[in-house]
Amino acid sequence: MKIKSEQFEMQTPTTPILFVDDEPMAHVIIRNHLKGWNLKSAYSAEEALTILSREYIPIVVTDVNMPGMDGITFLQEIRKTRGMIQVVVVTASDRIDDLVSAFEAGATDFLLKPLDKKLIEEALRNIMAKLSRWKGTMKALYQKRKAENAPEKVFPLDED
Repeated sequence: MKIKSEQFEMQTPTTPILFVDDEPMAHVIIRNHLKGWNLKSAYSAEEALTILSREYIPIVVTDVNMPGMDGITFLQEIRKTRGMIQVVVVTASDRIDDLVSAFEAGATDFLLKPLDKKLIEEALRNIMAKLSRWKGTMKALYQKRKAENAPEKVFPLDED
């Protein structure tokens, strides 16, 4: 009998993920690494914000260095209105400041390019496990609230 975590490892993830990078080759690489995953693409932070305003996408993977809005500013924008979205920041930069800025802005994870297939999958599976736990907690809290707000059951007494 398979335990739940083994079943999770065997499944192809269906959770939508938005990949944001201005380099077309980066999109080719990520698609090769994440074949079968529910991957959506944006080529700028501005395009990504438009997509996020129209669709429910709980995970974003974004490059740091992009023309227009950079990845850290994009992450800050996400945090203003969509605080539950999990964001993995990726970069080819060797600047430690990028790592520090990403985590200060609320990044969930930080990876270096070129992206390693095992590392990106590990980061995404960890996020999906966290989202699954949150969903279970939310469901338990909802059921508790529903039970607390339910009218008391009153049994009729024999009346004389």
